[in-house]
Amino acid sequence: MDYMLEKECCPVCEEILRQNSEQPVDLDFSLPDYCPDIERILKCRMTRSITSRNISGNRLDVDGVSVVRIYYLDSKKQAVRCCEHTSPFTCSFELKNTAPDATACIRTKTEYLNCRAVGPRRLDIHGAFTVTAAVMHRGEQEYCTGIQGDDIRQKKHTEQISVLRGLASQQFTVSEVLDIGQGKQTPENILRYELCFIRGECRAINDKLMLRGELQLRVLYVTDIETGMQDHMSFTVPVSQVIDVPGITDSTENDIRVGILGSDVSLRSEYDEDSTLITLEARLCADVLAYENSSVSVIDDAYSTAYELQLGCRSIPARRLAGKLEMTPSVRGELSTGDDLITRVTDIWCDGISFITSAENGQLTIRGKLSCCMLALDTEQIPFCAEKTIDFSFDAPVPEGTENVSVSADIIVPAVSFRITGDNTAEIKADLRIDGCIYSDSQVRCITSVQGLEDRKREKDSTAALTLYYADEGEKLWDIARMYCTSVEAIRSENRLSGDIVQARSMILIPM
Repeated sequence: MDYMLEKECCPVCEEILRQNSEQPVDLDFSLPDYCPDIERILKCRMTRSITSRNISGNRLDVDGVSVVRIYYLDSKKQAVRCCEHTSPFTCSFELKNTAPDATACIRTKTEYLNCRAVGPRRLDIHGAFTVTAAVMHRGEQEYCTGIQGDDIRQKKHTEQISVLRGLASQQFTVSEVLDIGQGKQTPENILRYELCFIRGECRAINDKLMLRGELQLRVLYVTDIETGMQDHMSFTVPVSQVIDVPGITDSTENDIRVGILGSDVSLRSEYDEDSTLITLEARLCADVLAYENSSVSVIDDAYSTAYELQLGCRSIPARRLAGKLEMTPSVRGELSTGDDLITRVTDIWCDGISFITSAENGQLTIRGKLSCCMLALDTEQIPFCAEKTIDFSFDAPVPEGTENVSVSADIIVPAVSFRITGDNTAEIKADLRIDGCIYSDSQVRCITSVQGLEDRKREKDSTAALTLYYADEGEKLWDIARMYCTSVEAIRSENRLSGDIVQARSMILIPM
């Protein structure tokens, strides 16, 4: 005979895709006519912009552009010059199943990039970058919370979970005209810029999230094309955006990730050669998960006092948002320029960061590598570039009661500074900002079907009202009750016990 199961469904964030696609970069091109010849390559960098992402059926298509920028030493003027090459890319991912409410989170990362000059005006570039796609949708997780039947004894435990109340991914654009201001020379060309988003305090109301933060922009520009003289300027642009997140409230716990899909920084001098205005356009994407912490009573074992049972069971993932991860540490390291002596540093920046997380003994550890670059002048006032990879490790406490820890976090570098400590050495300091969430992930054993074997009835001794049983220390009352076709509650009541485990070897009474 089949027993009826009582079930409860909880909305969860279900990941239907997490996949990488490596995109090769193979370029053989010549400098544009307006670029002077190459004396020496200083640095080669690559950035990516996501222009579109579209989910259709069980397919995700991602389009974007990769921009390779080469910074080199001008053979005539001994100045830093920049040329760039833009290439479109597209990649597709097959989803495990279709989901009309699915959202996609796209990240890109440079794997490697090699550049060499094969002539004064010709470059050979090889590299690769990775496009990581994560597709999520609102799914339903089913738990067995009860079994109907007077002869059924069931064992349940309470599992703490986070119920998904809202899931959204929304793109928006921030456009701003910035003024370098008086006291600064007029920019003639932008060499490079760094842009990062720092999230501020966010407020959730019914079905809306007020996202606040700021874009920090640092621009290195050329003030004299003939001599290659440079200057830099930093800007802060406030950001306030309403994100539609159906289901979010002021009581939900929210996992908010904001990424920069692409950006463009250009001069307004094309209209006025004396203009000190810079145009910024940034495309951002906010990914929001809104949770409500709850609990569910799960049946993980059962037996019948009348029949032998055939149980169907499976492990079900249970995720709980255990806490927030917010850190602002600093990384320090010494950069050596070798034979090049430093007379002046013209720019310094972070060129990439990678990290992993691990948890052990209630402690979360974040380990990673930070790549720093420095542009400087030697004793002959000739520009050169030096690089340093700095290892870092930070510890943070894990919220009490959290096991099987996983972390969803981003690390950005709002600022990099330096201090010259010798003729060819400088101390680098990078200020980091770590924002994310700490999750507790576990597997819950849950009954999926119960069938009574009618040809295998259980026989209960009815000749006595009580049976003596000698229990060992650590023995479970559940196992004893199953053996004698009674209930845990009956054994507890008869022996005035409070727990589920026998604390010491003793004789206990089994009511029949």
